[in-house]
Amino acid sequence: MVKEFAFINLFRAIAAFWVLAAHCMIWGGWYGVPLPSAKIAVDLFMMISGYLMAANAIARSHFEPLTTSRNWLRFWLRRFFRLAPAYYLSLAFVVASSSYFLDGYQALQLLNPEQWPAGGPYDPAQIEYSLDNILLHLSFLFGLHPKYSFSTFLPDWSLSLEMQFYFVFPALFLLMSRAGSIKVALLVGIPVFIIGYQINRFLHYPEPSMLLLKLNYFIAGILLFQFLQTGLSRRRRCALAVSAVVLVSLEFKYRSELIVLPVLLLSMMSLGWLEAVNRTPQTISRFVNSRFVRFASDSSYCVYLFHGLFISACGLIIADDPELLALTPPHRVGVMLVFVSAAAYLTAFVVYRLVELPGIQFGKRLVDKVAPRAQARGSADAGDVT
Repeated sequence: MVKEFAFINLFRAIAAFWVLAAHCMIWGGWYGVPLPSAKIAVDLFMMISGYLMAANAIARSHFEPLTTSRNWLRFWLRRFFRLAPAYYLSLAFVVASSSYFLDGYQALQLLNPEQWPAGGPYDPAQIEYSLDNILLHLSFLFGLHPKYSFSTFLPDWSLSLEMQFYFVFPALFLLMSRAGSIKVALLVGIPVFIIGYQINRFLHYPEPSMLLLKLNYFIAGILLFQFLQTGLSRRRRCALAVSAVVLVSLEFKYRSELIVLPVLLLSMMSLGWLEAVNRTPQTISRFVNSRFVRFASDSSYCVYLFHGLFISACGLIIADDPELLALTPPHRVGVMLVFVSAAAYLTAFVVYRLVELPGIQFGKRLVDKVAPRAQARGSADAGDVT
């Protein structure tokens, strides 16, 4: 069984709150603290996803190896039911309350109109919940088309990326296992990024929802997992670290913030290594393994999905209250941050227990019916890491 590292929960929790806080500042009209772009937090999620998929693949390798088409199907079905139930719920809320949802964002834009030009990709007036738009989002294929990469006002562009990554992961993981992880990581990750960058110059994705633009971050997460395995030579471990840092440094838009992801990756490697050799300082260990961090990690996906509904609600509330309208931008952001955090984490707690976990369990039962194992050699849930 593969060791489940607690440090990964800390970074999942950080990424979710980072997105929430950055969006509150963006929509509140004040970005007065040096918090890096929310897109970097999403890239962090992608690194974590790559790590977790590698961990799952190794944990299941004795009884569900990714060498058969049946096990590929099992993998894809499990991942679908990991993402889809909570996402479909958030999408249903947005579509059902579309006029209020979009009006809330428009009200926030009117507080800072010079930042939000009419007709841009973030103009709520451009959003139409048409049948083709909804169907593409239900299929998770919307991220392949520039027109639909940001067409619901949810931060769901990264979910299409996740599904695209899940689709290629079994083949990518097998290739890395057989041809060498570092060689494949660099010979796939770097050219794919360059190709994606060139495609985006002509197609102009409003959000980087095409896998060619972000595969390097997922691959870096796989290398992070391998870096933490025991029995590696110092030279091998160093090569994995350098290769992963190279991959997360492939970005032309972050400019001065380009250093953020390499620093985060090295921090994950450091904390993970300390945990692997049981040398984590006691204070850090207690915090990383605390109920608070576990809750924040478990709720991270739902917080990511639902926080935008409460940012929109802030717009409606502020627009209808003269006292709130009179707040300075820093105070407005502070009020929004408190309200959105409380509402988003409470909602995430409920959705995680009533929708996300039951959806995962339903997916596992369906997988066993649709694609039963040819020969079971272990428990169905042994070593499952999510």
